[in-house]
Amino acid sequence: MYTPWINEYQLYQSIRRNQAFWSRQLEDYPLLWITVPRAKKGRDLPEPENQQEMWTDIDYFIAYSENTLSRTYFAGDALPVCHPWLGPDQFAAWLGAEITLKPKEFTSWVKPFVNDWSDYPVLKIDPNNTWWKLYIETVRASAQAGQDKWITAYPDLHSGIDGLCAIRGPENLMLDMVAEPDTIHRHMAEMTALWQWIVDQVTAIIAPYGQGSSNWTGGWSRDRFLCIGQNDFSCLISPPMFREFCREDNLQCCGYVDQAIYHLDGPDALRHLPLILELEKLNCIQWIQGAGHPLPSRWLDLLQQIQSAGKTVQLCYAGSHGGDADFFEEIEILCTHLDPCRLFFNIQTDSVEKADALVRHARKICRSAAKNPCSKT
Repeated sequence: MYTPWINEYQLYQSIRRNQAFWSRQLEDYPLLWITVPRAKKGRDLPEPENQQEMWTDIDYFIAYSENTLSRTYFAGDALPVCHPWLGPDQFAAWLGAEITLKPKEFTSWVKPFVNDWSDYPVLKIDPNNTWWKLYIETVRASAQAGQDKWITAYPDLHSGIDGLCAIRGPENLMLDMVAEPDTIHRHMAEMTALWQWIVDQVTAIIAPYGQGSSNWTGGWSRDRFLCIGQNDFSCLISPPMFREFCREDNLQCCGYVDQAIYHLDGPDALRHLPLILELEKLNCIQWIQGAGHPLPSRWLDLLQQIQSAGKTVQLCYAGSHGGDADFFEEIEILCTHLDPCRLFFNIQTDSVEKADALVRHARKICRSAAKNPCSKT
């Protein structure tokens, strides 16, 4: 891993500590990805007249990414990551859905196109699909441009049950799970195979550049590190249905990569936590409490349950998800009541001084919390 934006000693320590986190050998204090956007001087790039070009004009996307990363301050264990993507519904677009891109809102959406499963006996990605070709070309451009600057992330894949939901529609999919479960089982197996195929395609592009891997959740590994899926649709179904239709996909995806993180999004997803904790090869759970809900420090019982099951925990603070929190208080409470070396904080803050102070604060809290030393097992 190389980058001109982090000094040599900090870069060495960041790489060492990120890798130690996955091998359960992290010491002293949590993994800290703390960033300050626009901390350094620079000129903003003029935006394209059509906002879609922010993602579809590859030259602009690469220039914008480099401009953004070069002006970001990376504190603690944070590293620069470029995220080629076409919004959360890109996977459905690769399957043939009509997609609307909204880069300024950092999202996209598609129109469900499956009216009858019999018209789509097999789900596949056409190598000549416009959106797939654009994505792969962007990944290739990012890997080449970032070979001595940044990590090119694996894609944010709303595949699995979320992919079926995007192309069929949530109401129809729920009815299908009852009326024709064998059809959904078959297509879920196809979705798993497609997920694995995509991982292989991206790996073949980014691995030769030797920058390691990351994904939209943050974190770094020298091996294949992915968020295995979102399962946002799971908030609409019961645990027995989750076990029947989603568990095998999650199991196969975890087993296909070296490090896996699961995005547990909001209180409605908690009903499935016992099943998620059964995934032996799942390393980490990202807990997102959701806008309007108490901060992570108010979910200690939940986070202790996750750690007790042998998983690490990632907590994010940005925007509506705790971006206005007292980060010092959050770190103190969480590091005192949990195993701090199985915690991963991803924090976006507003000043270099605060970012560095948060790192010092975490170290101080963990040194003084002798009753709760980092686990070495």
